[in-house]
Amino acid sequence: MMAASKLSRRVVLRSLGLAAGGLVGARRRSARANSKRTPSNNKKELVSRLKGVHNFLTTPFLSNYKLDADGLYRNVLVHAKANPEKMVVVVAGGLGELFSLSAVEHEELVDAAVRGARGKVPVVAGVGGGYGNALAMARNAQKAGVDAILIFASPNACDGVEGPYHFLREVANSVEIGAMAYPCGNSDAWPELLARLAELPNLVGFKDASGDVEVGRALGPLVGEEFLWVAEGEAHAEKTLAEGAAAFTTAVATFVPQGCLEFWRQGISGNVETMKQVRQQRIAPVVKLRTIKPGYGISGIKVALESLGRAGGPVRPPLTQVAYEDRAAIAAIARTHAETLT
Repeated sequence: MMAASKLSRRVVLRSLGLAAGGLVGARRRSARANSKRTPSNNKKELVSRLKGVHNFLTTPFLSNYKLDADGLYRNVLVHAKANPEKMVVVVAGGLGELFSLSAVEHEELVDAAVRGARGKVPVVAGVGGGYGNALAMARNAQKAGVDAILIFASPNACDGVEGPYHFLREVANSVEIGAMAYPCGNSDAWPELLARLAELPNLVGFKDASGDVEVGRALGPLVGEEFLWVAEGEAHAEKTLAEGAAAFTTAVATFVPQGCLEFWRQGISGNVETMKQVRQQRIAPVVKLRTIKPGYGISGIKVALESLGRAGGPVRPPLTQVAYEDRAAIAAIARTHAETLT
């Protein structure tokens, strides 16, 4: 019964992908004809720049939970000075505790990130929360000069197509810079949702949290030079980079950027076995600092950053702080396995 259900789901997704190939082309031509924003060549250029390793950064806080914007500036600057290749810095994402940030804090954060990047690495800023908050964050990001925003679908409108579509569309339409969609809910609806969003002149891709290849496959020829498929995490990247995804997100590129870059290169070349070897040898050892105990996914990274002389600080409630007795073990992992960035 389960096998039949999976087969039925694949058939539906593929049929949507075939429809996307024909219908989206006509819709996108119509949308471009009626828009003065983001010419096709600029869209292609941005997608090209956003291919590679999406380095999700944590948001530093002071001991009183206030934003440490200067700390983020320094953390981004570390990567900018290292002359990164095919790296995108992502701030104010889930790892960056987006939903704990006010619009004012977000404005400070994205400004610090852009200054730290010094034009050497593309910057993507997460935006989300309620409708008004998401709009304010999107405009702040554009004002700061980020390359694109990553729009987190409202958790109150995850089901179906219409609710998520209108929310994501309105936020994308509020700015002229690039935008990427991060849908939530049942992934069966995503191909239709993304095909409609792709008509927007500044919508350049999506982050895929499905954990599988079906959404990207269903989009068919839509994925390419003007629409970026971003895999979520290393395990998903192993499935999708050889299937058409051209970028992947990671929580540990801040420690092993060259390892993550090599992982990505092998993936887009279709060398899945070599990919797995790179992950096992160069990425997995540092991932362990997030799993010393449950709940350390973000706080463990912050402690590790501090052990390397970078900005970390606490996580905001209700997230779990690293216990004092676990800090030494996390620091040891970071110092042993992190690459030297100069």
